Amino acid sequence: MTIPHSNSSLEIYLLGAVDFGEVQQLQRRLVYEHGERGGATLLLCEHPPTLSVGRTGSRAHVALDDAGLAGMGIRTHWVNRGGGCVLHVPGQLSGYFVTPLDPAAVPAMRHVERLQEALLAVLEEFELRGEARYFPHGIFLGAARVASIGVAVSRGIAYHGFTLNVGPYLDLFDVLVEPGFAGSPLRQTSMESRRQRPTLMSKVREALVRQIERVFELDRHHLYTHHPRLRRKVLTHAYAPSPG
Repeated sequence: MTIPHSNSSLEIYLLGAVDFGEVQQLQRRLVYEHGERGGATLLLCEHPPTLSVGRTGSRAHVALDDAGLAGMGIRTHWVNRGGGCVLHVPGQLSGYFVTPLDPAAVPAMRHVERLQEALLAVLEEFELRGEARYFPHGIFLGAARVASIGVAVSRGIAYHGFTLNVGPYLDLFDVLVEPGFAGSPLRQTSMESRRQRPTLMSKVREALVRQIERVFELDRHHLYTHHPRLRRKVLTHAYAPSPG
């Protein structure tokens, strides 16, 4: 029996550590499914070190060649989302938000702005004042980026989403050499680095779900810890922070 989904309901999947390619396949399936029904799906997970390159990404923004990346255990994926190069690492929360768009009411740029609003509200819950910027793009704490957003739209369905640096090993971001402010390289930061104390991933996920529901006016949610179409998870990586 198929359970009907409300147009204002949210399905949330807490997937833990999963392979980047697996989540991309799952997203494509969700885009198809949401073309047949309403509601929204939010996938929350962490990835082993992975470089994703969006539509505005450039190989010039990566300090290492393919052999160098492979030597660090970093896989590269070219994806069709907006935005440039994003390094996905353990301790960083990756969110994939799949939902139908009404182009007349919510164009793609407004969808991005809503994601920005939700992320800024999450930071405020942890006493951090962020700022959304466009050149370079992302959510910043001071001059350093703490979150990135990149969205794609297919068949009227928005997908991909954002990354939020909760407590990753920041030295890994040295593989990126994107231009920042006044010609300086773009720096990355994290919530833990700025707060100078541990930040539990579980608490950040709770805040994020709450803010996504508020900003996107979703009035109920269903929570799962696994998706049946996800074939496998990954082992804990050497760069993963302590569980929390």
